[in-house]
Amino acid sequence: MTGPIAESSWQAVRDSLARTAERFARLVEAAADPAATAIGRWTVAETAAHVVTVAELYGSTVLPGALPPHPIPGVVARVEATALDELGDLNAFTLAQLAERAPAALAEWIVEDVDRLLDAGRTAEPDKLVSWLGGARLPLAGCYAHLLNELHLHGRDIAAAVGARWPIPQHDAAMAFELFLVQLLSRDTGRLLVHEPFSDRPVAVRFRSRYTAPVVLEARPDRIAVLPRDHPADAQLHFQPAALMQVLFGRLSVARAACAGKTFVWGRKPWLLAKFLGAVRFP
Repeated sequence: MTGPIAESSWQAVRDSLARTAERFARLVEAAADPAATAIGRWTVAETAAHVVTVAELYGSTVLPGALPPHPIPGVVARVEATALDELGDLNAFTLAQLAERAPAALAEWIVEDVDRLLDAGRTAEPDKLVSWLGGARLPLAGCYAHLLNELHLHGRDIAAAVGARWPIPQHDAAMAFELFLVQLLSRDTGRLLVHEPFSDRPVAVRFRSRYTAPVVLEARPDRIAVLPRDHPADAQLHFQPAALMQVLFGRLSVARAACAGKTFVWGRKPWLLAKFLGAVRFP
């Protein structure tokens, strides 16, 4: 239910990726305690190294045949075979292959990897489909939006660990929602979500914000579907994109987002929002 990706959106996501990579690099470079815990069991240095592995992977995907600066043997095949609930094993594998933990080196690598992607994007088509996690199909612009989201979420993790500020622009989060998440769910998701529990009956939620076009997402027993904006919905969610992406990726609870006025739900069956969000949560 998604149309062609506009050239303006393609330019915007590349511009934001360039700015955010520089911000992220400076944050990592300035980290006084790279051994501080950032997210889960990952330290600041490990979190930064994880982002490097994601950028490296996109370098292999977007530039087929090109050798990334810090190649991880066999990673493309492993990515295509990995479902969402197996992502922990993939992350452990890639982090074990990338031994560098010096903040200055990791910061430099992030900028270099993103620069390579931006150079490739100047002549690439944003709608070109590439194979993603679990064999899902994602347009090129969606890959850039996903990396932008990774930089923002893990930038937030690192900033919290070192006591720094890390504001997430609403427009950047809106691109992550539309160009990555909605585009991903609009297409063949391969085996990405095969082990995920969805819903025993369809639950449809209409998503609205100042920064995105209205869209209806429906949790079905076997998939998450993208439906026309005028499709009947059980619940209506008005959201700030930065808050919603933190909710979907486990950084912010639905209750805290609502209490802060960053999300507001209404409709025929608003209580079903919690069930829906449980179905689409990402790690």
